[in-house]
Amino acid sequence: MEEALRSLRQQRVRMLLINLVYFLALLGLGVWIFLRDGAGAAGFLLAAVCAAAYLVLVRPVRQRYLTSLRREILCRGVCRQLTDVRYEPRGGVPADRVQAAFPFGSAEAFMSREHLTGRMGALEAELADVTFPFVEGKRNAMFSGVFLQLTWPGSAFAPLSVDAGSREGLDLPRAQLELIEQLDAFVPGSLYLRAGGETLTLLLRGRFLGFRINPLMTVHERTLEDNPLPELDQAIRLTQLMRLGRRT
Repeated sequence: MEEALRSLRQQRVRMLLINLVYFLALLGLGVWIFLRDGAGAAGFLLAAVCAAAYLVLVRPVRQRYLTSLRREILCRGVCRQLTDVRYEPRGGVPADRVQAAFPFGSAEAFMSREHLTGRMGALEAELADVTFPFVEGKRNAMFSGVFLQLTWPGSAFAPLSVDAGSREGLDLPRAQLELIEQLDAFVPGSLYLRAGGETLTLLLRGRFLGFRINPLMTVHERTLEDNPLPELDQAIRLTQLMRLGRRT
């Protein structure tokens, strides 16, 4: 933890210094152009250099810091119950994996990023942000949120289906119903769930692994340990109860 914090703080200071230098350079350029009452071709050239410096130097440094910070938050906060955690910011799940559980989606314009995998004993977990068009209430809509799949080899989960958070007709133990309610609580009507065989698969609309991070915030232990996606813990608990067949 201390080593991770030290590295993140160093990256943050470097990012802030580079942004400060860039801002001062822009300010100096603006003052120079103002005092010269326009700078002609030289002013346009310097503006182009500043734009290139932002794209080549400033933005990449900021992005690397945010990626490192997100990686630590996901591995230490979201996946605190898991081991062998692997995070691929530009990875994702294929469209056919999502459609296998939720055939109402379309593979056209499908996108996936922020791929995350890990395990808890025999239980395997896989998460990713996904975006794809689908039909909702006879109208075309766009799904954007988290794909979460838990696989427990050797299990035989009873078939279970939840669409848009609706729990109508579910005949489940109270503890399992409460967990399903919690999974749908952050964005009501966001939960799509399928269970059967060895897998429990969820779509959480409006919830993201690529959550927004304020690059100016101070980094401390609580920053890394806070869990911005508690639905993973809830889904793991639901899987455990379904596998054990508890009736409470």
